[in-house]
Amino acid sequence: MITVMTHMDADGVISLSLFLKKIGGARIRVYFTSPVQLRDTICHSVIQRRDLGELYIFDLAGEHRAIFAAAMYDSVTWIDHHQWIPEIELPHVKIIIDPKAKSAAEVAGRYFKIDSKLIDIANQIDTNNVREDMAEKIRMIIGALRWKYHGKELNIKLEKLARELMMENFSLLEDYNEMIEGYENWLLQLKEKIRKETKFFNVKGMKIAIFETLESVPVYVLSNVLSESGKVDLIVVLIHKISRGKPVTKMEFRTHTDVDVLKIAKFYGGGGHKKASGASVSDIVTIPEVLNAVDLLY
Repeated sequence: MITVMTHMDADGVISLSLFLKKIGGARIRVYFTSPVQLRDTICHSVIQRRDLGELYIFDLAGEHRAIFAAAMYDSVTWIDHHQWIPEIELPHVKIIIDPKAKSAAEVAGRYFKIDSKLIDIANQIDTNNVREDMAEKIRMIIGALRWKYHGKELNIKLEKLARELMMENFSLLEDYNEMIEGYENWLLQLKEKIRKETKFFNVKGMKIAIFETLESVPVYVLSNVLSESGKVDLIVVLIHKISRGKPVTKMEFRTHTDVDVLKIAKFYGGGGHKKASGASVSDIVTIPEVLNAVDLLY
């Protein structure tokens, strides 16, 4: 049995597509998850199973508890491009990290010796430097799926998309046009909300933009909207939610300049890249707290 865990963004979906190419499209168990949920996802995947077999993890930064959890599998191949250093080494857990790569798909393609147009598409999307219509189409499809579906249904839809992309028959993507139209209408409303509700601050000469919301938002959209009025040194998105009856704040950090946003993500227990990172805190994080953290760290 082969199990795959991958991020629920374009890079994670395309990494799965490349792996499916490698194994000829065989049936596998797939879990779309996030760095914060990874350990729980691994533990959930092993319940009531004796023969665990192989585990492949794509586009997800880890830490020692997630590595120990993954080690329950007979063998683990972990491919990523985020900036993190595994705290432990285990003989049957192989971790391949290249923080210089533009996407995990790029690392996966190199590892599996696959040359595909999908890799360049993943690179464009993951660096928010989309140049081609097909890359924008795939980004919109994944955004629309995450907007419309949740839980197991989202997992099924994302795996279906990965299998369609595996074949690189992009005409199949036309079936998503109606859903994209609804998503685009929602994006128009979101952009107006961003322009009206984003709060700006100046800390140590840095231009800080903070946007609070109760629903998940595509951060690249927020970043692009804010760039309309000039470059922002630190973009902070605070997504407030209730999980299992307790408050949680999901935090996203971006920059239009050379500010290292990974620094503040690590402060809150997260990770990512110097220009794009995130964290999740089991509490309500307020704007004054964020500004104090910026003042302390930069």
